[in-house]
Amino acid sequence: MRKPKEEAWRRYVEGSVVSALRLYRHWVRRGLNREEALRRAVKQAVGMIESSHLSEEEVIKVLEDLRGMAEAIISKLRKGKGVM
Repeated sequence: MRKPKEEAWRRYVEGSVVSALRLYRHWVRRGLNREEALRRAVKQAVGMIESSHLSEEEVIKVLEDLRGMAEAIISKLRKGKGVM
């Protein structure tokens, strides 16, 4: 069964964050300072997100969900209850 288009667009927004993170790491490895690497990676992510067809409100919701998930995982790992 196919997912609704909105779900595919949400996944595209999520993927843009992963892509930006990889691009950021690439630029840092190539010798760019972290600030410039971040600026370039964010620019690329925003460009991708703008083509997602989601409203700004929906994009922000997806990004807030990602942030919340990352913070929850970090918290659990710091409490020593993770898999590491």
